[in-house]
Amino acid sequence: MLGRQPENFLTCFTQALNRPIQTRCAELAVLFDRGSLKDLHSMFPTLIDNIFGPHSSMCWDLRNITNLEHHKEFDVLQHFLSPQGPLFKVIYTLLRDPMLKFNYSLNFLPSKVRASVDGSTVHPFYMDLIQVDLRTNQTMTLMLNPFDYYFFHFAYHLINPFHQHYQSLTGTPWTTVYYILCCDYALYFLPTNPGNTILPVLSFYNGKNPIYMLPSVNKPAKVSRLIRANFLNQSSTQCLDHHPRNEIWRSETIMTVFIDMWLSNDQVLNSTINFDKGFGITQMPYKQNLKLNDVPTGEYIRIIRVLVKQLHAFASSSKADDSHMGDLKRIVIPYLQGRMYVFLRHLIHTWPLDGSFRLVLELWLSFLQPWRYPGNNYLKLVNQSEVNPDIDDISTMPMKAVEREHMPFMTDNLLAYTVLLQQLLPRFNRVDLSSPKIALILYRLTKVFGQPNLVTYLRAIEFSVQQLDTTPLHSYNINTNSLPPLSPTSNWSTNLLSKEKPNRVDLQDWDQSLHPQDSTFASSTTSWGNVVKQKILEYEGPNFCYKPMFIVPPASEVYELIRHIQKAQEVALSTIELRLKEIKEQMKGFFGFFKSIFGVSETTQDEFTLEERNKVPIYLEHSLKWLMEIFQITEDSIKERQSIESFSSTISSKSSTSQNDIGGLLTPQRVRERIKKIKYEGDPDLQPIQSFEVRVLVRLLYQLSSKINNDFGNQIRNLYYSNTFLGRLSRQVLCPPLTIHKFEKSPGSYSPRVSQELPPRLSFRYFGNFRVIFYLVLLALFSRFACHSYFTLFFVVFTMWFFYICLKALCDNEPSNSNAACELRMDVDVSINESF
Repeated sequence: MLGRQPENFLTCFTQALNRPIQTRCAELAVLFDRGSLKDLHSMFPTLIDNIFGPHSSMCWDLRNITNLEHHKEFDVLQHFLSPQGPLFKVIYTLLRDPMLKFNYSLNFLPSKVRASVDGSTVHPFYMDLIQVDLRTNQTMTLMLNPFDYYFFHFAYHLINPFHQHYQSLTGTPWTTVYYILCCDYALYFLPTNPGNTILPVLSFYNGKNPIYMLPSVNKPAKVSRLIRANFLNQSSTQCLDHHPRNEIWRSETIMTVFIDMWLSNDQVLNSTINFDKGFGITQMPYKQNLKLNDVPTGEYIRIIRVLVKQLHAFASSSKADDSHMGDLKRIVIPYLQGRMYVFLRHLIHTWPLDGSFRLVLELWLSFLQPWRYPGNNYLKLVNQSEVNPDIDDISTMPMKAVEREHMPFMTDNLLAYTVLLQQLLPRFNRVDLSSPKIALILYRLTKVFGQPNLVTYLRAIEFSVQQLDTTPLHSYNINTNSLPPLSPTSNWSTNLLSKEKPNRVDLQDWDQSLHPQDSTFASSTTSWGNVVKQKILEYEGPNFCYKPMFIVPPASEVYELIRHIQKAQEVALSTIELRLKEIKEQMKGFFGFFKSIFGVSETTQDEFTLEERNKVPIYLEHSLKWLMEIFQITEDSIKERQSIESFSSTISSKSSTSQNDIGGLLTPQRVRERIKKIKYEGDPDLQPIQSFEVRVLVRLLYQLSSKINNDFGNQIRNLYYSNTFLGRLSRQVLCPPLTIHKFEKSPGSYSPRVSQELPPRLSFRYFGNFRVIFYLVLLALFSRFACHSYFTLFFVVFTMWFFYICLKALCDNEPSNSNAACELRMDVDVSINESF
């Protein structure tokens, strides 16, 4: 490389940082090739700070630049920061000098990671990275090589509170540069094919800090958690040029930093953080921006899911890998699972159960299904939109059975299957399951747990735990890990104060399908129980009371959820029927005929389409079937339970009149149900102007129709009730009589609800609709291009319309005052006693 004067290089470097993205990256790439090692070392920390902005909101906007809106900038940044791009060439150049280290502040680490670094027992990965003050014996900072320094900043950029507020307002999570880079780094540095090597192949090793060593470094037992024990013996006798960690230390950095930084995020695990103390910020404008969102961004959850998928595939490929990388692959899942469980416990507790919960659900389900990512077969690009978790999954094909080889994983993570299900399932009783998004969430959950053999294996593991009779049975009062409580109203919840032990299952009554026909089952059950007990103590603490889900009779919440699903099925079908009626009404008449020809969609205030509504009964039907299979519930048991509950409710209603009074009051659930049924009962011409209407035109047309109705009201009424052909014809044009309801204002607190009869009348409000105006303009343009006069075309249209209503008038019967008056009456009558 050609050397340059430091001042000249730094001046060009500073000027390049102020250029637009495309020019900036091009000039920096040229400077990297021309700079000396000293120049690159001096500018590297400044460049990293400029890219990620750890101290402020000024950065390169990697989380806001998308492929759709900023295509050129997106491609330039992806190439510049790619694993084999210009920046990484600088990183590998700086790695040749083992003395080049950069300080990384401990304030950028999550509080949980900071405690493990600054504690008495240092995490093995950080043991050789920390710089300790020998006088106070406290950790001052991390001394990182260029590769580690880059990825520590890259991982912190996702959880940096300076960028949470801005990223939540803009950006498309699926196509940001940051998301694509996360996918690229995970695929590149965590290879699933044993034959793949990480390029460039380094002939030297300086992945750790050679400058400072801890006084007590002779503790090989702790380091063996991340690498093989013989690595340490080899490192003391082998030359650094042939160090066994050459091929794995970059993958180890990616794995450890991403898991520690993203799954120990204070935003999820702790919502109360003193940023003034942690960051040393004194400027008031920045303090106002340091407010954590209630929940992480959708981009954050998707990135975690990509990482979990790749780690599953990375670990699964260890079966055919006997290299040093294989040793790393075998400790990935044990290193991930505890942090993932705590992360999900907090996330499910704080995330609202709305349509966005699908992100959290898919993350959880991806972690629970390692068999979906079988190593070498998982070589697809995870950064493409085809793997979007929001895509509906309505496949009814037979599911593949879960194999027994995954039982060690299920044993280690039994709490992730059962406790998280206990935490989530009762919440479905408090939401509207007829909503397409919520129904899809329930469908995905029950479909995963309904996989063949999955619950069978979980039941066998729970049985082994119960056989040990050593599960702690204390109340859930103190939790050393500060995990959120489970549902306090749940009868099956493991955080209830329990005086009695759970019912034991007799071996003679045990399902024989759980016992494989081999001699290892008895010893396996004992080991499974010991592993689960150890995980309970490690994750939840000694005060946690675990209650089985699948080897005891189903909890009452399960039966409540079944009833809730059945009611939601009825609501979903009635909603579809109402939508079909609305479509049929909108397609009537002359303009409806043109709508059907041109394929104009119906006008509705429903946020979901008819196609989405049609999927809800299918989702709920399969969810109900899988739920009954999971908890081994039969139709007879449901009917028996419903009959018992109906009988007990009848007895209780007769025994207490006060309960009857309370039952007549509005509960929040009844309020939500009544809000859905409330309709406008006033004069249709005085209904508030809708978004699809022209305000000025609606008001003018109302004045015109009111003038005509006031001047010719008696003639219009007589004509409407006439039995002549002219009367029948008028009934096709005039509005029918209608009974409206309104509340009369009075000085007191009581406002009576009175009824009023509207006679037959003329209304022009229909012509204030944007669509009607659009059709009229379309006809005018058609006449213009067809070389016909406007009068001729409109006369033809009017003639066709008049002929159409004449045909309808021939089939008209004598009007009925009572039927006409009740035609548009509200379905549900809101009385004074039950109003808000």
